[in-house]
Amino acid sequence: MTYTYNLVRCTLLTLLSLGHLQVNANDIALSINEELIDLRMTSDLQQNFASELAIMHTDFEDNGADQISYRFYNQDQLGSVNFELGARLYWLDAEAPNGQGYDGHGLSLDIGSNHQLTDVFLLEINLSHAPDIITGGDFENVTEWDVRLSYQLVEKGSVFVGLRNLEVDTGDQDVDVYDDAYFGLKFEF
Repeated sequence: MTYTYNLVRCTLLTLLSLGHLQVNANDIALSINEELIDLRMTSDLQQNFASELAIMHTDFEDNGADQISYRFYNQDQLGSVNFELGARLYWLDAEAPNGQGYDGHGLSLDIGSNHQLTDVFLLEINLSHAPDIITGGDFENVTEWDVRLSYQLVEKGSVFVGLRNLEVDTGDQDVDVYDDAYFGLKFEF
């Protein structure tokens, strides 16, 4: 698997996804780092439900990976805290530094919350896990957690910093797909 092939495939998936969700997206978030680019488009649905399409490419510690996922979740607010419970369908293609490739797909279970700390600061936490029974391909399980602090810079725009860990267990070894900080922008429509 070459870097050019992955870049072309990720670009095509992104363009197709943007065309499909452009009308429905309520917010778009772009996260970047030296070794990560992640685009997420979220749409609010009826009765406290929402969905999120995410496309990620990473080259963390020479472990190249591409992921596309679709998350469907329910959200409920209790005071200044918003709780989320949902599921994420994902496809992940990873390559280790030794050239060993790993492909997997499955369904992960998600739990998360966000807390409005002040009028302009928002803290978001999300944990997702896919056990062996609902994971396919070369993975036995997949675990991801993400912590993000956002600052509302303008009425419909925020900047954020975060820390994210995405790890897969192949049965032979644990592979850190990404384990580092990032920053980004979020726009609401």
